[in-house]
Amino acid sequence: MALARVQAISGLAFAFFLTLHLATTISGVAGPAVYDDVLTTLRRVYRPTLALELALVGTPAVVHVGCAIAQIVRRRRRGWAARTPLAHRVAGYVLLAAIGGHVYATRIVPALGNDPADYAYLAYSLLNWPLFMRPYYVLLAAAGATHLVFGTAIALRILGRRGSPRRPVAFAAGVAAGLGVAGAIGIAWYASDASRVRFAEYRALYERYVPLLPPRL
Repeated sequence: MALARVQAISGLAFAFFLTLHLATTISGVAGPAVYDDVLTTLRRVYRPTLALELALVGTPAVVHVGCAIAQIVRRRRRGWAARTPLAHRVAGYVLLAAIGGHVYATRIVPALGNDPADYAYLAYSLLNWPLFMRPYYVLLAAAGATHLVFGTAIALRILGRRGSPRRPVAFAAGVAAGLGVAGAIGIAWYASDASRVRFAEYRALYERYVPLLPPRL
């Protein structure tokens, strides 16, 4: 039970960032300029300094993922059936599989360049590897939104707060996932309109730090 509470608390802490991250994704329906404006504004909230980013985003994420893996291992060893909704678990597995690569590609690699990642950075990946990146961003947005809504409701119940009935939660998760998918599609739709000023920088970063994905642009 203590592990579940730690997982719930860390999940709620990470939900703060994930909500802002989802809002940035949704803004993609309005095009590159709006996306970059939203991204810049929200970054001032969750990453004004590296120390605050680690406190608000990095630490809760690591703790939450660690607790999730421990819960999965313990449940399988003891033969316990999962009690959370299937959509929440499937979304969690998707995020668990993707989070390491996603953090590396979108946070660590850009940090090794001249400036933080922007819309053009996403567009660069979409234009280079559309058959992989387009479904990847759509799936990631849907999984993130679904896990966020279900996870928040579950965490509140674990911590003794009165949770919402399952149907409204499922409806809210569906709406959030739909908005996230719309944003991801918008990001892909406008990719060809992105500024290419930094494409040479992005190419150098990918060639050096992500050699498994050789760029063509």
